[in-house]
Parts: sequence; structure tokens; C-alpha cells
Amino acid sequence: MPGRGVTRPFYPNVNIIRLIAASTVIFSHAFLISEKTEANEPFVRLLGDDKILGIFGVYAFFITSGFLVTQSAQFGSVGGFLWRRALRIYPALVVCILLSVYVLGPLFSPLGIRRYLRWSNPLETTVLSVLNPSYGMKLPNVQFYDPAISWLATFTNGSLWSISQEIFCYLILAALMAIGLLRAPFMAFALAVGVTWQLFFEHPWPDTQLITDFTFIAPYFFCGSLLWFVMEKWQPNLVLASIFAALGVLCLVFLPAYSYGPMLFAYPLVYIAISPSIQLPTLDRLGDVSYGTYLYGWPVEQVVNHALGQYSTWWTVFGLSLPITLLLGWLSWHLLEKHALRLKRISFLQRQPVSP
Repeated sequence: MPGRGVTRPFYPNVNIIRLIAASTVIFSHAFLISEKTEANEPFVRLLGDDKILGIFGVYAFFITSGFLVTQSAQFGSVGGFLWRRALRIYPALVVCILLSVYVLGPLFSPLGIRRYLRWSNPLETTVLSVLNPSYGMKLPNVQFYDPAISWLATFTNGSLWSISQEIFCYLILAALMAIGLLRAPFMAFALAVGVTWQLFFEHPWPDTQLITDFTFIAPYFFCGSLLWFVMEKWQPNLVLASIFAALGVLCLVFLPAYSYGPMLFAYPLVYIAISPSIQLPTLDRLGDVSYGTYLYGWPVEQVVNHALGQYSTWWTVFGLSLPITLLLGWLSWHLLEKHALRLKRISFLQRQPVSP
């Protein structure tokens, strides 16, 4: 493992991969928000129900996050690790929630601005949404149109479910650090349990949405985590990446219903992200805007869909929302996120090597 004074490597391809992933989520949500169904989304028509392009974007987020966060966990104490993760997640999340509660809420509440601020407990909603981002998916007394038209009318930010899962994965890594089990064999075992779970339990936790979501998406995070240990010992291999990509395609064709089939693309994805022989367009001037883009995508699309009214189509919602969301992601990074990340350098949390 890296020792004192060793600099963690930077992978310039990661930023563009995550921005593309965020854009795919916005693309797929454009169908859901404008048409109230995903039935016409191209990947659904090709692969079947729930196989939207955006879910592959979420997979890419969790795989790359598992890879990079596990690398980060090799530096410093458990407290330092959690501090760095909090600085990456919470500043942008808190601002997004505040804008949702105190701007979107009053504007789209049938109660009107004064009654909304008086009767909807915005402070309590803010605190609960920060503690559990999934809570902020729906805000009390907020709707973008008549709920009789669609259940989506009351969803302020349908993307926040994954943020709760990301935080949960961070806490698990921190616990493994604390007890000295953040090792490749343990991650491989946890991943094996996760990917076989669905084979025996189609709906393992039907009454607990948070746990059901976790068993659905967390294996992708821990797959990325395992790949960090693999790549630490063996250089990424183009032939192996090609084999996994081919197997992934075959799995999508013949086993499209298996939720963890797309995990076969994890190795090719990480190969592209870290291989020095592949040079994707860098985002040095734009910055790491993917997180902010992901956070603001859904609420922007809801507002655009509302503004377009009867003229709303998936392509108009997507075409108008994407540049607006990219701008908000850019503002979030340059005005808030990159400055918050500088706080990780404070002296009492300087990195120290962690035992393997």
C-alpha cells in the first residue's frame, strides 16, 4: 500500500466518463418526465423493462466511485476518510436541497408561497433530506402538475435515491477500514454474495425500499472497489477488457433480466478510465461538473416539462435541460465544491498509510 509522501494517481479520463454517465441519466429521465413512462426509451425498447440507458450511467457512477474511493481509503485514518467523503458529497447536496425546499417548493406548491412556508415545515424537511437524501425525492405539499395524471407529479428530485446508497457504501468501507478487513479477499466474497443474491431472492426486502435499493446497486460499488485491488497488482489489460466487454454484450442479449449482468462491463470501464494509452477529452477547464449535473438534472427537467406544458416532448425536455443542468453543475463545482474540497488538507487529517 502507498506509504507516507506517496501521491495518489489522477486519472483524467474519469471526469469525462462520469459526465457522460450523468448525461445518460438526464436523457432517460426526459422520457419518464415528459411521457410519464419509459416505454419509448431506446434501451427499454431494445433490452426490456427497466433497462434504460440512465441506469447504465448510474452503474458507471458506482463502479468508478468504488474504485476511486477505495483508493482514497488507503490514505489516512477512518476519520480522515469520512471527512473527505463528507466534503465531496454534502456541500453540493445541501445547497441542492436548500434550493429545492426554499425555491422550487414555494413556486410549485398548491398552498401558495406563504402557506407553504408556514405549514410545510421546510426546516424539518431540509434536515431530514440532508440526513437521508432519499427523503428529498418528494417534498411535502409540492407538485409540478395534477398528481392524477402521474405519480411523478410530486417527485422533486428522483435522482437522490442513489446518493443515500453512495453514503451507505462509504460507511461500510469506513467500517471495514476500522476493523482491518478492507482487503481484496473480503471484497471478492462480499461481491460474490451480492451478485448471487438475486438468483435466489427476486425481491429480497419488499417492505424496505432503502435496503432493496442497496442490494440492487451496492454490488456495482464493491465491484469497483475490488477492481482497485486488482489494478494495484496487475496493469489493465486490453485483451481482458475486450473479453469482458464481449461477455457483457452476450449477457445483455441472452440474460437481459439479470440485474448484475452489466457488471461485466466494469473491467472495460475501469480500463478506459485509468489506461494511459487512452486519452479522452479532458475537462480541465470545465472542472468536475458531473456530480452537480447529476444532482440538478431531475428538478431542471421537471421545471422545463412544466414550462413546456402541452408542447413537452422527450427531445425538447432533454435538449433544454441538459445545457441548463451543465451550467448548474459548472456553478456548483466552481463556486462551492472545489473550494470545499480544499478543507480536506487541514493539518489534523493529513494522510497516513493504512495497513493493507
